[in-house]
Amino acid sequence: MRSVRRGLIGPHVRWAAFALAGLVVAACSASGSAAPSSAATATSAAPPASAQATSSSLAPSVSPAATASKGPATAEFALTGSAGLTGPVTTKEIVCGQPSFDGPQITFQGQSGTAGPQIVIFVSAGHVEARVATGVAATLRLRSFVGTGVTSFDAASGAQLDSPLTESTAAGDAVGDLGALSSISGTIDCGNQQPGTANIVVSGLSPLGSLDAALSEFKVTCRVTATGTYVGIVGLSMAGTTPVLVFVTASTAMLQVAVEIKTSGSFYTAKGTGLTTMMPGGASIAGDVTETVKAGATPHTLHVMGDATCGTTVQL
Repeated sequence: MRSVRRGLIGPHVRWAAFALAGLVVAACSASGSAAPSSAATATSAAPPASAQATSSSLAPSVSPAATASKGPATAEFALTGSAGLTGPVTTKEIVCGQPSFDGPQITFQGQSGTAGPQIVIFVSAGHVEARVATGVAATLRLRSFVGTGVTSFDAASGAQLDSPLTESTAAGDAVGDLGALSSISGTIDCGNQQPGTANIVVSGLSPLGSLDAALSEFKVTCRVTATGTYVGIVGLSMAGTTPVLVFVTASTAMLQVAVEIKTSGSFYTAKGTGLTTMMPGGASIAGDVTETVKAGATPHTLHVMGDATCGTTVQL
């Protein structure tokens, strides 16, 4: 899986780790079961990419400020942009209380309309980042946009957005023929999502330093797909003296790990019986994962041990 430079990381998780944690980017792109959101669209045409920094905001959203509904998490978004990006967004996945280096955030994964590019949104207090992408690995095309129009933010309950967006795509990232976003509006309601429980310890030497501690400030999510159930644990740890964000994904006979700082990361995988024991609502993990490296390089190995119980289950 191709890692991506700072357009995807800032105070947020990188695209590669986000996909690793859920293993659902491709599945979500293929899913047609989710209905588009119904947030109102802008009344004026989107400006060209060169003019997006001066674009006016969408009209204030008519949706009420998000409050916990005690049901499944929901979102309603509308985008203004070029190349077919104006309109509603189909919701695929919402994760509230997602750990990050700058405090918990809300992540959203969806699709422009019902057949458009992938849309990934990261929301924190006073900040929103929206990413548009197609493809994976060598075919990945990506543009990133940021804004400050976030109100009523609570990582555990939801947020309201009404913001112009300006481009933050890293120089050199492949963008292909993706359009540009100029504004976003809508709401996220976290419903009954909970953080889950975990006592996951990741230990061993990584390129960032030595790890040997239980993950803290974690979020545990079960993702149920047609191909199996995936238990994703995201939490904070230390690699030597360096704070790191750790992603662990467990499924039947499969274990994957990503260890990241804000500018880089390392990725580890293993397959085989005995690595994971899947159970209703969680997983027990005990095994080693090996770093993915270029040919000729010596990979690092990490050991993962512990149990995790999901606070949120997503059907995909």
